[in-house]
Amino acid sequence: MEVIIATALLSTVMLSLFQIKSNNIFLLEKYKEGQKNRDYMLFAIDSEGVSNRNKNIYLDKFFNINDDELRRELKQIKIKVKDDVIDTKEIEADKFLIKISEFKTTYSFDSGIKKDIYRFKLEL
Repeated sequence: MEVIIATALLSTVMLSLFQIKSNNIFLLEKYKEGQKNRDYMLFAIDSEGVSNRNKNIYLDKFFNINDDELRRELKQIKIKVKDDVIDTKEIEADKFLIKISEFKTTYSFDSGIKKDIYRFKLEL
């Protein structure tokens, strides 16, 4: 009887450990996928002037890459870029006029991952 109880307890503990390991592997894979997508997003974030963009960026065309394997991987990545003007204000000083424009640029993947970048532009 003791052997049966010990075997049942041991099997329960082993099943629990396997489930914990499986959950950890799943969470690690989700984290790696999310980190990879964030890295791709950082590739696409540019510092050029904001315009009225509404286009798709393919990372293999965005960079000049000689590595074929990396080019194949980046060819599958499409990031949609959309610029919006949030607000424009004009402030009049003594002898000049300052125009402040606020922009929102949205970078998004097909998988639903989205990143909003807010910028402002000063013009004299």
